[in-house]
Amino acid sequence: MKNTTFKLAAVAVAAASALAGQAYAAGFMLTEQSVAGLGRSYAGIGVDGTDISGVYYNPATMTLHKGTTLQAGFVGIGLNLDYAGNDGTTENGREKSQAIPHGYLLHQINDSTWVGLAMTVPFGMGTEFGDDWSQADHGISAQILTFDFNPNVAWKASEKLSFGAGVSVQYASADLTKKTYLADTAKGQQMGGSALFGSSSVRSEIDADSIAWGWNVGMMWSPLENLRFGLSYRSKIKHEADGDLTIDEANLTEDSNLDKLPPQLGGPITTSSELAALLGQLGNYGQLPGSAVVSAPAWAMATVAWDVNELLSLYGTFRWTDWSSFEKLDIDSNGSTMTTIQNNWRDTYLTSIGADLRITDRWTLRGGVAYETSPIATKEYRTAIIPDADRWWFSVGSSYKISEDMIADVGFAHLHGVHERSLYGADGREVGKFRKLDAYLLGVQLQYKF
Repeated sequence: MKNTTFKLAAVAVAAASALAGQAYAAGFMLTEQSVAGLGRSYAGIGVDGTDISGVYYNPATMTLHKGTTLQAGFVGIGLNLDYAGNDGTTENGREKSQAIPHGYLLHQINDSTWVGLAMTVPFGMGTEFGDDWSQADHGISAQILTFDFNPNVAWKASEKLSFGAGVSVQYASADLTKKTYLADTAKGQQMGGSALFGSSSVRSEIDADSIAWGWNVGMMWSPLENLRFGLSYRSKIKHEADGDLTIDEANLTEDSNLDKLPPQLGGPITTSSELAALLGQLGNYGQLPGSAVVSAPAWAMATVAWDVNELLSLYGTFRWTDWSSFEKLDIDSNGSTMTTIQNNWRDTYLTSIGADLRITDRWTLRGGVAYETSPIATKEYRTAIIPDADRWWFSVGSSYKISEDMIADVGFAHLHGVHERSLYGADGREVGKFRKLDAYLLGVQLQYKF
C-alpha cells in the first residue's frame, strides 16, 4: 500500500499538470486563418469577399466568388512573455517563431452551388522557459498543434440569401514538459509533504495525439447590393488524446528526509540516482501510458461588411467561444483516473472593427482593431505554459493585384495582453507577474484564380 502511495506521489500531479497544459493550449485559439483578415483584426471576415478564407469562417460566403480559386499562405507568430518573480528572478517564454500555414480551394459548380476545402491550424502554441526557472512547476515548455481538414458546400438560395455547411477531420498533437515537486502532489501531502520530500522533484513530459471530427454551418444575407451580414457556427470537437508520459531527471535536494525512509519502503534514499532507482522499481520512472479527453470548444460568429463606395469598405465581427464548457480535466493512466484538474473557465468574446481603402485598381490598404477576452475566470488558474489575459489587437495590411488572376496579401498584428497577468503558487499566493504578454504576427498569402 505504501509503495502504491509513493508511486502516486511522484506521478499523479506530474501527469495532470502536463495534460492540463494541453487543454490550456486549446484555450489559445488561433484566429489566424487569413492574411487579408489579419490586416483588419478579422473584422468582417468571410463576408468581406477579399479572399476565400470564408470556406473556413463561414462557408455560405463561398457564393461571393466566381470560378475556381486556390489560396495559400502562412502567419508567423512570435511571443514576448516577460516574467519577473517576487524572488527577483526573471524569465521570458520566447520560443523560436512559429509559422502557421493555411490553404483553401474553392470551385463554383453552377450558378447556385459551390464546393470548397479548408486546410488550417485552428489551435496551437509554443512556449519555452529555462529548465531551472523559478516557476518550472507551472511549466517549462509546450508545443501544441492541430491540423483541420474541412470540406464544405454552399448553396445560393437567392440573390440575397446563401447557406453553407461542412465537416472537419482534426488531428491534434501535444508535447509538454514541466517540473513536479513530490511534496506538492496529493499523495505526497498525505505522506508528510515537504517534511519528507523537501523540494525534491521529477521532470515530466507528455507526448499525446488524437484524431476527431466536427461540423460547421453558415449563412449570408445581403439586403442591399453593398451590404452583407453573416452568421456561422463551428461545433465542439472532442479529442480522446492518448500518448506517453515520461518521468525522468529525479532531483533529490538536501532539505528532504528521504534518508530516513525505512528499508521496507525502499529507503534510505541519499542520492538522486537512488531516488530514480526506487521510482523505477515502483513503475513510475520512465515511460507510462497517459490519456485525457479534451474538447476544442464550439464557437459562433456574426460579421458585417459595408461597401461604402468604390474606395472604402467598413467591417465588423463579433465572436463567442464556449470555453465555459471546459470545467475540468480527468487524467487517466493504466485504466484508472489519477487526478482531476478543475479549470473553471468562462466564455470568451472577440469584437473587431476594420476598414479597406482601395487606393488604386491594384493596391488596397487596410487596418483594424479588436478586443478579446481571456477564458481565465479565476486568476489562480493562470499557467506559465500559456499565461493568458485579455488582449487588444492592432492590425495593418495590404493587398496587391499582380495580374487579373493573382493577388498577394500581407498583414501584421500586435496583440497586447492587459489587466491581470500575475502567476500564483499552489498556496494561492502571488509568486510573480508577467510584465509583458505580447504576440507579434506577420502573414503572407497568394490567391490564384483559374
